[in-house]
Amino acid sequence: MCKLSRAAIVACCLLCLCAVAQENQIVRVGVAVMQNKAGRSVPGAMERDRLVAALNQLKPDKKMHLKVQAVPLEGTTPDETGDEAQQKKCAYVVYTSLVQLQSSTDPVVQRPGPIQGSPTGGTIQTNPNGVWGMPNDPNARAMNPEYMATVDYRLYRAGDATAIAGSPFSNRAAADEEAVVSQVMNQIANKVFAEIRKSPQPMRE
Repeated sequence: MCKLSRAAIVACCLLCLCAVAQENQIVRVGVAVMQNKAGRSVPGAMERDRLVAALNQLKPDKKMHLKVQAVPLEGTTPDETGDEAQQKKCAYVVYTSLVQLQSSTDPVVQRPGPIQGSPTGGTIQTNPNGVWGMPNDPNARAMNPEYMATVDYRLYRAGDATAIAGSPFSNRAAADEEAVVSQVMNQIANKVFAEIRKSPQPMRE
Protein backbone atom coordinates (compact mmCIF):
# COMPACT_ATOMS: atom_id res chain seq x y z
CA MET A 1 0.00 0.00 0.00
CA CYS A 2 2.85 2.32 0.89
CA LYS A 3 4.67 1.47 -2.33
CA LEU A 4 1.48 2.15 -4.29
CA SER A 5 1.07 5.53 -2.63
CA ARG A 6 4.64 6.48 -3.39
CA ALA A 7 4.21 5.47 -7.03
CA ALA A 8 1.04 7.54 -7.24
CA ILE A 9 2.81 10.57 -5.77
CA VAL A 10 5.71 10.24 -8.22
CA ALA A 11 3.33 9.89 -11.14
CA CYS A 12 1.39 12.94 -9.99
CA CYS A 13 4.58 15.01 -9.72
CA LEU A 14 5.66 13.96 -13.20
CA LEU A 15 2.28 14.95 -14.62
CA CYS A 16 2.50 18.33 -12.90
CA LEU A 17 5.97 18.92 -14.30
CA CYS A 18 4.79 18.03 -17.79
CA ALA A 19 1.84 20.39 -17.43
CA VAL A 20 4.14 23.24 -16.36
CA ALA A 21 6.51 22.54 -19.24
CA GLN A 22 3.60 22.57 -21.73
CA GLU A 23 2.51 25.97 -20.49
CA ASN A 24 5.75 27.60 -21.63
CA GLN A 25 5.64 29.22 -25.05
CA ILE A 26 8.79 28.25 -26.94
CA VAL A 27 10.45 30.94 -29.07
CA ARG A 28 13.18 29.57 -31.28
CA VAL A 29 16.16 31.85 -31.93
CA GLY A 30 18.77 31.20 -34.60
CA VAL A 31 22.29 32.29 -33.73
CA ALA A 32 24.67 33.11 -36.57
CA VAL A 33 28.42 32.58 -36.48
CA MET A 34 30.11 35.62 -34.93
CA GLN A 35 31.94 37.84 -37.40
CA ASN A 36 35.46 38.68 -36.27
CA LYS A 37 36.50 42.19 -37.30
CA ALA A 38 39.06 42.64 -34.52
CA GLY A 39 41.96 40.85 -36.19
CA ARG A 40 42.56 38.38 -33.35
CA SER A 41 42.21 34.62 -33.38
CA VAL A 42 38.87 34.16 -31.61
CA PRO A 43 36.81 31.48 -33.42
CA GLY A 44 33.42 32.82 -34.50
CA ALA A 45 31.76 29.39 -34.32
CA MET A 46 32.92 28.89 -30.74
CA GLU A 47 31.46 32.23 -29.62
CA ARG A 48 28.25 31.44 -31.49
CA ASP A 49 28.02 28.23 -29.48
CA ARG A 50 28.66 30.20 -26.28
CA LEU A 51 25.69 32.46 -27.09
CA VAL A 52 23.51 29.45 -27.94
CA ALA A 53 24.37 27.87 -24.58
CA ALA A 54 23.81 31.13 -22.69
CA LEU A 55 20.35 31.58 -24.24
CA ASN A 56 19.33 28.00 -23.55
CA GLN A 57 20.44 28.30 -19.93
CA LEU A 58 18.09 31.22 -19.28
CA LYS A 59 15.13 30.37 -17.08
CA PRO A 60 11.64 30.77 -18.55
CA ASP A 61 9.81 34.00 -17.92
CA LYS A 62 7.34 33.02 -15.18
CA LYS A 63 4.88 35.81 -15.90
CA MET A 64 4.70 35.28 -19.65
CA HIS A 65 5.46 31.52 -19.56
CA LEU A 66 8.05 32.17 -22.23
CA LYS A 67 11.15 30.12 -22.97
CA VAL A 68 13.80 30.74 -25.63
CA GLN A 69 15.31 27.85 -27.53
CA ALA A 70 18.49 28.81 -29.36
CA VAL A 71 19.84 26.85 -32.33
CA PRO A 72 23.17 27.38 -34.14
CA LEU A 73 23.26 28.63 -37.73
CA GLU A 74 26.22 28.17 -40.05
CA GLY A 75 26.30 31.57 -41.77
CA THR A 76 27.31 35.01 -40.55
CA THR A 77 24.94 37.28 -42.53
CA PRO A 78 21.20 37.30 -43.34
CA ASP A 79 21.94 36.24 -46.91
CA GLU A 80 23.81 33.19 -45.62
CA THR A 81 21.38 32.17 -42.88
CA GLY A 82 17.95 32.91 -44.36
CA ASP A 83 17.10 29.44 -45.68
CA GLU A 84 18.61 27.64 -42.71
CA ALA A 85 16.70 29.82 -40.23
CA GLN A 86 13.47 28.99 -42.04
CA GLN A 87 14.27 25.26 -42.09
CA LYS A 88 15.00 25.32 -38.35
CA LYS A 89 11.73 27.19 -37.69
CA CYS A 90 13.38 30.23 -36.13
CA ALA A 91 11.18 33.14 -35.12
CA TYR A 92 14.23 35.36 -34.52
CA VAL A 93 17.85 35.46 -35.65
CA VAL A 94 20.69 37.17 -33.79
CA TYR A 95 23.94 38.28 -35.43
CA THR A 96 27.09 39.29 -33.59
CA SER A 97 30.29 41.00 -34.64
CA LEU A 98 33.52 41.30 -32.64
CA VAL A 99 34.54 44.88 -33.37
CA GLN A 100 37.24 45.40 -30.75
CA LEU A 101 39.60 43.14 -28.84
CA GLN A 102 42.71 44.61 -27.24
CA SER A 103 45.21 43.62 -24.62
CA SER A 104 46.61 45.78 -21.83
CA THR A 105 50.04 45.05 -23.30
CA ASP A 106 49.14 46.43 -26.76
CA PRO A 107 50.48 49.81 -27.87
CA VAL A 108 48.32 52.92 -27.55
CA VAL A 109 45.57 53.09 -30.20
CA GLN A 110 43.63 56.22 -31.04
CA ARG A 111 40.03 55.90 -32.24
CA PRO A 112 37.60 58.74 -33.00
CA GLY A 113 34.42 59.09 -30.96
CA PRO A 114 33.35 57.46 -27.69
CA ILE A 115 33.46 53.70 -27.42
CA GLN A 116 31.42 51.94 -24.76
CA GLY A 117 33.64 50.46 -22.09
CA SER A 118 36.71 52.48 -22.99
CA PRO A 119 38.69 53.53 -19.91
CA THR A 120 39.45 56.89 -21.52
CA GLY A 121 36.21 57.73 -23.35
CA GLY A 122 37.03 58.57 -26.97
CA THR A 123 40.52 57.09 -26.77
CA ILE A 124 41.22 53.45 -26.15
CA GLN A 125 44.53 53.38 -24.37
CA THR A 126 46.04 49.98 -23.81
CA ASN A 127 49.20 50.96 -22.04
CA PRO A 128 51.96 48.71 -20.64
CA ASN A 129 52.39 51.21 -17.78
CA GLY A 130 49.38 49.87 -15.94
CA VAL A 131 46.57 52.10 -17.25
CA TRP A 132 44.11 49.21 -16.88
CA GLY A 133 45.09 48.59 -13.28
CA MET A 134 47.67 45.94 -14.05
CA PRO A 135 50.69 45.53 -11.76
CA ASN A 136 53.72 47.73 -12.38
CA ASP A 137 55.93 44.71 -12.91
CA PRO A 138 56.14 44.28 -16.72
CA ASN A 139 56.74 40.55 -16.35
CA ALA A 140 53.50 40.17 -14.40
CA ARG A 141 51.62 42.17 -17.03
CA ALA A 142 52.97 39.97 -19.80
CA MET A 143 51.93 36.81 -17.97
CA ASN A 144 48.45 38.06 -16.95
CA PRO A 145 47.27 40.69 -19.44
CA GLU A 146 43.79 42.15 -19.33
CA TYR A 147 41.66 42.08 -22.46
CA MET A 148 38.95 44.47 -23.54
CA ALA A 149 36.32 43.22 -25.98
CA THR A 150 33.38 44.91 -27.70
CA VAL A 151 30.76 42.84 -29.50
CA ASP A 152 27.97 44.41 -31.52
CA TYR A 153 24.72 42.43 -31.79
CA ARG A 154 21.66 42.75 -34.03
CA LEU A 155 18.35 40.97 -33.47
CA TYR A 156 15.95 40.35 -36.37
CA ARG A 157 12.61 38.69 -36.78
CA ALA A 158 13.15 35.84 -39.22
CA GLY A 159 12.48 36.99 -42.77
CA ASP A 160 12.55 40.70 -41.81
CA ALA A 161 15.35 42.88 -43.18
CA THR A 162 15.11 45.48 -40.40
CA ALA A 163 16.74 44.88 -37.03
CA ILE A 164 14.39 45.26 -34.07
CA ALA A 165 17.23 45.71 -31.56
CA GLY A 166 20.97 45.99 -31.34
CA SER A 167 23.82 47.67 -29.50
CA PRO A 168 27.50 47.16 -28.59
CA PHE A 169 28.42 45.34 -25.39
CA SER A 170 31.86 45.59 -23.83
CA ASN A 171 33.80 43.67 -21.22
CA ARG A 172 37.25 43.97 -19.66
CA ALA A 173 38.84 41.25 -17.56
CA ALA A 174 42.11 39.58 -16.67
CA ALA A 175 41.38 36.44 -18.65
CA ASP A 176 42.22 35.00 -22.05
CA GLU A 177 40.72 36.46 -25.22
CA GLU A 178 38.10 33.78 -25.73
CA ALA A 179 36.88 33.94 -22.12
CA VAL A 180 36.48 37.73 -22.23
CA VAL A 181 34.45 37.53 -25.44
CA SER A 182 32.35 34.69 -24.01
CA GLN A 183 31.46 36.88 -21.03
CA VAL A 184 30.13 39.48 -23.47
CA MET A 185 28.00 36.77 -25.10
CA ASN A 186 26.41 36.08 -21.72
CA GLN A 187 25.43 39.76 -21.49
CA ILE A 188 24.00 39.68 -25.01
CA ALA A 189 21.93 36.59 -24.20
CA ASN A 190 20.16 38.45 -21.38
CA LYS A 191 19.52 41.43 -23.66
CA VAL A 192 18.16 39.28 -26.49
CA PHE A 193 15.71 37.57 -24.13
CA ALA A 194 14.60 40.95 -22.77
CA GLU A 195 13.88 42.17 -26.31
CA ILE A 196 11.99 39.00 -27.25
CA ARG A 197 9.80 39.34 -24.17
CA LYS A 198 8.55 42.67 -25.54
CA SER A 199 6.94 41.00 -28.58
CA PRO A 200 7.34 37.23 -28.51
CA GLN A 201 6.84 35.23 -31.68
CA PRO A 202 6.04 31.52 -31.28
CA MET A 203 8.12 28.77 -32.84
CA ARG A 204 7.33 28.43 -36.52
CA GLU A 205 5.45 25.32 -37.63
